[in-house]
Amino acid sequence: MAVVAVAAFVGWRYFDGRIVRLTPEAIAELKEAVAAQDEAATPLHRAAREVAAPNPMGNVYFGDLHVHTALSFDAYLFGNRNGLDEAYAFANGADLEVVNGETAWLSRPLDFVALTDHAESFALPAICADDPNHPFCLKMNNPSVFLFQELRSSALDRPPKRPASMCEVESLCVEAEKATWQRIREAAERHNDPGTFTAFTAYEYSPVLPEAGKAHRNVIFRNEHVPEHAASSYDAVTTPDLWRTLERDCQAPCEALTIPHNMNKMWGVAYNGKTIDGDDYSREDWRVRADLEPLAEIFQIKGASECAVAAGAVDEECTFEQILPACEPGQEMGCALPNSFARQGLKNGLGLQAQLGFNPLRFGFVGATDTHNSTPGDAEEWDSRGSNGLFGSPASKRLAAPDANYKSGIMRNPGGLAAVWAEENTRDKLFDAMKRRETYATSGTRIRLRFFAGALPSDLHENDRAIEIAHEQGHPMGSVLAANEAPVFFASALQDPFSAPLDRLQVVKGWWGDGETHESVMDVACSGGRQPVEGRCPDNGARVDLSTCAFSSDVGDAELNASWQDAEFVEGQPAFYYVRVLENPTCRWSTYDALRLGVSPRDDVDPVVKERAWSSPIWVTGAPSG
Repeated sequence: MAVVAVAAFVGWRYFDGRIVRLTPEAIAELKEAVAAQDEAATPLHRAAREVAAPNPMGNVYFGDLHVHTALSFDAYLFGNRNGLDEAYAFANGADLEVVNGETAWLSRPLDFVALTDHAESFALPAICADDPNHPFCLKMNNPSVFLFQELRSSALDRPPKRPASMCEVESLCVEAEKATWQRIREAAERHNDPGTFTAFTAYEYSPVLPEAGKAHRNVIFRNEHVPEHAASSYDAVTTPDLWRTLERDCQAPCEALTIPHNMNKMWGVAYNGKTIDGDDYSREDWRVRADLEPLAEIFQIKGASECAVAAGAVDEECTFEQILPACEPGQEMGCALPNSFARQGLKNGLGLQAQLGFNPLRFGFVGATDTHNSTPGDAEEWDSRGSNGLFGSPASKRLAAPDANYKSGIMRNPGGLAAVWAEENTRDKLFDAMKRRETYATSGTRIRLRFFAGALPSDLHENDRAIEIAHEQGHPMGSVLAANEAPVFFASALQDPFSAPLDRLQVVKGWWGDGETHESVMDVACSGGRQPVEGRCPDNGARVDLSTCAFSSDVGDAELNASWQDAEFVEGQPAFYYVRVLENPTCRWSTYDALRLGVSPRDDVDPVVKERAWSSPIWVTGAPSG
């Protein structure tokens, strides 16, 4: 393929890096560019939803708990005009055309979704519906990074204040926010279909940090009983303020949980025990966090927050989809800080256990998209259509080199999915499973992953009834296990039938010893009968043809199982364990885009990825004596 420059894409005359004019001419020209894209390499995998019967041993349900529609100011500002109903329809299998004409679609419908529009912008839809000629609304109709940056800068005020240019009287803003929140609640009720599809009422709480940092949480409610007003960063200045507000305003039958995301961009405050204002967490802050925050979103479009080699992780897989460099001496923002990653947070929790007498950082894992295109679950590499309207599409824009005004999205990815093991697909059962952390994250693939521990047979992986026995005699992912002897861990992974075979199963361990935390990573099952050498599986030889994106289908396994005991287990030593499963390599989204344009893949990013899934941890503590 010829190498051609793609930095100057169709539509430049309507786009100066800051403002896109939503004129008919601009849209027509962009759609013409989309029509010229070659979609021949796009897989045609498609399947209808399979509705599983209730199962006491659990079914796995795949969904997305982090989705933005046109109700979010940034999504609207970037050109998205698809709303709540369009997003729910997409989640249920409908195609959706994004603003420039690209069509997004899911290979399989989702089982559940939470639409999490920014509460900070809830006033805008109601205000602009009443007065389309409001000066603020007129500015919103021309997609503009400049306006986005202006609004973001104003949100850095302490405490943050609603923009005076949006509504002169704050009480009017609050009433407008309530009206939008009511629309969101009604849409969730309209689309919730117990047993088939679950729609959670939800929103995003979005305080900002300097240098494009964030300390955001998604707030997910169990049922239709929710507060009358969605507390934003205007109402709750810090995350502990949010938790206290939820405890006050969401009492039974209302119940909520919060999920942090992009911990990688929290500049260390994700797990350092401080608020965004630099105040130390109190014991009560830790208590309420432990109660309301059972999960963390460790993978999404803005990178992986599991771990980073740049932040001190020990294994090479922690280079996966990283967007931040290592920190220079003294650098506190804009880089990969250890306390911005989930693995370090889990280790910090073990230290807090020794200090507080309880562990407030026992959290499970989920993935999500964070799409701003109203396309929940659109996380497959081959269907990546960007995530932010006209600034992430068409393919020529996605592959463009960075310009002076808007950072290229080449380092981003299509996002991930949340997987939940629950007895049936209802709000109550899914919410209960999330509270007990029986969840896992994927990088967009639909690997089926289970993880148990306990007094299990050491050869359980060879038993045809392994899952049944593990369910009866063991403890699933998310559990806290009291044991004075090394438990047997059992992990099982099944290949996504629309993706590549599996390569390996790994166990990640963290522990507290000698007054500090430690970590290790071990490969415990290798495909093709290989055996680990010094804790690592040898390369299995799987490759990808970059001219077609065909991957090795005759290398690797459709299923991997392992029974494993920790040879380094120390009685009474607090530890956690989680499983990571890796697929064989497949094309990265940027390589699919290169094929669409008839150009060579960019040489500054890896042309392939190893899709993966991460189980929630199992914590092991010493059993009570006597």
